[in-house]
Amino acid sequence: MIKKINWFDVLLGLVIVLMGSLLFFANARNSARYIEKIDVKLLSSNNHFITQDMVEKLIVQTFPRDSKIINNDLNLKAIEDKLNKNAMIEHSDVYVDVDGKLHAEVTQKTAIARVINNNQSYYLDNKGNKMPLSNQFSAHVPIVFGQIKDKNKEVFAKILNEIYTDDFLKTTITAVQINADQSLNFTVRDYDYIVEFGHMKDVQRKFDNYKAFVHYSKNDTLIGYYKNVNLRFTEQVVCTK
Repeated sequence: MIKKINWFDVLLGLVIVLMGSLLFFANARNSARYIEKIDVKLLSSNNHFITQDMVEKLIVQTFPRDSKIINNDLNLKAIEDKLNKNAMIEHSDVYVDVDGKLHAEVTQKTAIARVINNNQSYYLDNKGNKMPLSNQFSAHVPIVFGQIKDKNKEVFAKILNEIYTDDFLKTTITAVQINADQSLNFTVRDYDYIVEFGHMKDVQRKFDNYKAFVHYSKNDTLIGYYKNVNLRFTEQVVCTK
């Protein structure tokens, strides 16, 4: 008995084989393609701690010594690791497109304060970690004087983030003094008084109280005569001349 040939199955099999072959040769061709260009994108528009040229130089340091580099010679993970170890970089994604262009998308760290203490000066990022100063860019952030204890670093970072992300506080608070008992004082831009924030608790309530105080007092000539604005009492703002 002659078995009937299922031409549809035969055709489908041929198509699958053909597509697999094309994919194999395309991958092989892409792997053998030379790297024609490096394209660096800095995704953090507010920070300029590093430049595209600086990132490109870091990438080139991971390349083999040959003058022409093919895709097969690249270790994308090693390039990302190299970039992520940089003190100014928070995260990077590196990939190569079909045209042989190597792309690096880099997110810079965000500085939320500058610390000056014991003849040292450095930034704090939005996670509360140290980051060095940059020759490329100076961030306009509050200056922090004094030393924070390890047990208070997390809540202190939250306070600095609150200042950084709030339009009013960001443009108002210019300096933070950490006292020996870990209480905080703020210096503000438009007035000569000291804001006594107190200990690092009831943070949101204290900031809300201060914003309400400024809103209702900005047309009062007495605000220019205050020496201290005390936020320690969460139910009221106490001012002294």
